[in-house]
Amino acid sequence: MRYSDDLEREQPDEQAKIRDIVDYLRVAHERAIAAGQHAPRDTHAKGQGFVKGTLTVDADLPEELAQSLFAAPGDYPAVLRFATEPGAFVDDRVPAARGLAMKVLGVGGEKMADDRATQDFLFNNCPILPLAEVTTYREIAYLRAEYGHDPQALAEQIAKRDDAHVQTLFERLPNIDLLAHSYYSQSAFRYGDYVCKYALMPYDEDQRALAARTVTDDDSQNALSEWLAEFLSQHEARFDFCVQLMTDPAAMPIEDASVEWDVGKSAWRRVAHLHLPRQDPFTPARRDFSEDVLSFDPWAGRADLRPLGSINRVRKSAYRASSTRRHEANGRAEFEPASSADIPD
Repeated sequence: MRYSDDLEREQPDEQAKIRDIVDYLRVAHERAIAAGQHAPRDTHAKGQGFVKGTLTVDADLPEELAQSLFAAPGDYPAVLRFATEPGAFVDDRVPAARGLAMKVLGVGGEKMADDRATQDFLFNNCPILPLAEVTTYREIAYLRAEYGHDPQALAEQIAKRDDAHVQTLFERLPNIDLLAHSYYSQSAFRYGDYVCKYALMPYDEDQRALAARTVTDDDSQNALSEWLAEFLSQHEARFDFCVQLMTDPAAMPIEDASVEWDVGKSAWRRVAHLHLPRQDPFTPARRDFSEDVLSFDPWAGRADLRPLGSINRVRKSAYRASSTRRHEANGRAEFEPASSADIPD
């Protein structure tokens, strides 16, 4: 399915709903800042590790895969932040969605915003996003702003919804080693001349075998960070970077991120390989840089990798507002690395 601008469909009153979402997110964010006397991210607040790696684009890709950043083989430095999804610092023994943000360095091409030489990719270990589209997102953002100070009351409000089973999906995800998950973009993106979702999938057998171990009540509240550090002190980690091309716009919608695209209609196909060498994922310098200095924003990347759908149109406003407030509150200037030399060890 070829990309065209008319594949997207703006919802009624979408811009007003996006403004409401940004306001509701700000309420929750200010509550978190006041509680901790420090500004975390308003989602994925708990960083689990920050690592350096190399993204290698495969050679001899067919035309439909040899697009944009992946049009020619090559190596790119990359930095990744593992995190837990909520805007609160959740105990690792509590099942939750795990996120992975990747910044690829040395990227050329026409950009959507400024001329930074980076491309950000955002992943989650669930292939769908329960927030779905802008209307659902607004409703859930309101509940989190109104009841976020009282987790039990928030859970009761969500339980009243017709889609409560979907909205609580993250609470039922496998609570396993961060390196054993596959991570998904959840929403759709332009992929050069086409449209895709993308994913990172564990490559090595010993890495996939980590899924056999589940976090238990006997483990540490920071077990996932500890396991990541333990593994990377002795082993390398590898992921395949895969794309799933849209072939049927009706069955594989852009505007509803809660619909998983059928692999029977379009399989995941590898376009690059991510290599993470042995390293310490959370030195004090890395912790400071990843938590208080760095931001991730797919809207600042290449124009031919543009985010699509109403979820991503929300993110365009919400991410920038959140990052600006976080850096302002912490008195830290945002910094965009130009090379791997800018990333602390």
